[in-house]
Amino acid sequence: MESKMLNQIENVKNGKITVLEIVKERLALLERHKSCNSIVCCDEKMVLKQAEEQDAGIRAGRKVGKLCGAVITVKDNLDVKGLKATAGMKEFQDNVSSGDCEAVAKLRAEGAIILGKTNMPAGAMDMQTFNDIYGRTNHPDFTEFTCGGSSGGGAAAVSLGISDADIGDDFMGSIRVPAHFCGIYGMIGTDKVIPLGNMVGGKPNGSTMSNILRVGIQAASLDDLHRLFAVVADDSKIMPARSGPGQIKIAYTKDCGGLPISKEYADCFKGFIKVLSSKYHVDELDDWQFGFTKARECFLKLLYANMAISLPAVVRLMMGSKISIRLKDYLEAEERREEYIAQLDRVLTEYDVLLAPVSATPAFRHKSPTKFRGIQPIYEDVLVDDARVPYSVANMGYTTPFSVTANPVIVIPIGKTASQLPIGIQVVGRRMHDLDLLKNAERITL
Repeated sequence: MESKMLNQIENVKNGKITVLEIVKERLALLERHKSCNSIVCCDEKMVLKQAEEQDAGIRAGRKVGKLCGAVITVKDNLDVKGLKATAGMKEFQDNVSSGDCEAVAKLRAEGAIILGKTNMPAGAMDMQTFNDIYGRTNHPDFTEFTCGGSSGGGAAAVSLGISDADIGDDFMGSIRVPAHFCGIYGMIGTDKVIPLGNMVGGKPNGSTMSNILRVGIQAASLDDLHRLFAVVADDSKIMPARSGPGQIKIAYTKDCGGLPISKEYADCFKGFIKVLSSKYHVDELDDWQFGFTKARECFLKLLYANMAISLPAVVRLMMGSKISIRLKDYLEAEERREEYIAQLDRVLTEYDVLLAPVSATPAFRHKSPTKFRGIQPIYEDVLVDDARVPYSVANMGYTTPFSVTANPVIVIPIGKTASQLPIGIQVVGRRMHDLDLLKNAERITL
């Protein structure tokens, strides 16, 4: 897929278009797609001023940054100087950031225009996007469907062409699920490769959970992901890209250890694997090679132990017996996590990438919570064809095993359903080999 963002950057460099013209076009798109509610905070005067300053610098002969001409949005729990950062929580609705988070600062330094902040669920605690401050964000193509969450506003903005890319975070699939639902590309790097920094609404406690939470990128193409990752990533934490032949070995799992998946999604995935099998060495992963089910259980144990530390006592009581504060449970989960990291390391020593679905279904119709536990919404089951599947299993079951291991993952679109809902897959790479993952994702993109 041709990169609109890279073409813009080249055209700005060559004087074929101005940054101001690009920004005015995006502001017009934002107004046109206002009902989607993807971008919830935008200081138009400030953005236009930044564009004019960049154009003046170009005319004066100043060096053009690698992203001059790119228009980027940022999830509403990350800091952008001068803009509100609420995390969709009323207690932060008047919070204005005094500075940029590290990833945003790097983007600005290379000339990117930060257009505004994108919507998210309160506290990033949902796989749909709505909150009491800004309301609901719709799917970019089907207003009655969800865009996903928690980085849903960003995925919608990128899909609509309002922004070239969005910077967000991913804990249980927050970058990956919206990318899949909206038909765009999403990437999270190996843990700590993209600096996390401050996060409005708070970060998980402890080093393990902080490693699982990662800053990521949603973009319209793999080329865009590559350019942006090169800017925001810490090169000292990743291996150089390896040069080698075009042949790669691919492993795949069709259900991540027996999880439900809709027939349309399964058929699309199967067809994609069939095409890849005609070009590359492709094997289905056996269950004994990686414990998907146990890895999911490990994630939940770590999550509940972390919540037991960080949540108020009244909320812990509301959430019941799942919240464990026993040190023994936590230490056992930490030990198990190292086992699953080692298991997946072994798999990805033999194979270059592992392919997996992102969730049990494509995007679904907006659902309303039946109740809340603190700020966490609780939903009725999701229908996967004719089967009722718990909401968390359908939307996070496929992503959390790779959250536990903190491997780099890229979501790529592979097709659409009969009703034109996008379908994506996870492409999982070796830890610290993020640049190889980008290269391999490009090789398998049809």
